Amino acid sequence: MPKEKKEFDADYDAEPVEDVEVSGSFIDSDREFPVETRCCVTGDDVKHSFCRYPDNERGTMMVMSRETMLRFSRKGRSLTEEFECVLQLRRGQEEADTKSS
Repeated sequence: MPKEKKEFDADYDAEPVEDVEVSGSFIDSDREFPVETRCCVTGDDVKHSFCRYPDNERGTMMVMSRETMLRFSRKGRSLTEEFECVLQLRRGQEEADTKSS
């Protein structure tokens, strides 16, 4: 039976990532953000990422699996917009978690 795909990796915080000081700039040439190990859309493990996008608040580099990237690209959708959508969902989930605590 095929593994069910999630439209958003709601459990992305299940694996702790070390705290990293985040600068105010989008690009920080002095260092690289740690790369997340799971696709930010499906939650599947990603060994080789083809698309990366920074999550400045978390201090990590989100990744998108090759299959997911191709799926969006073939439909003519902007990968940047997809990453931005994931960021909005993450911030919303974090806000909901903060309110429930």
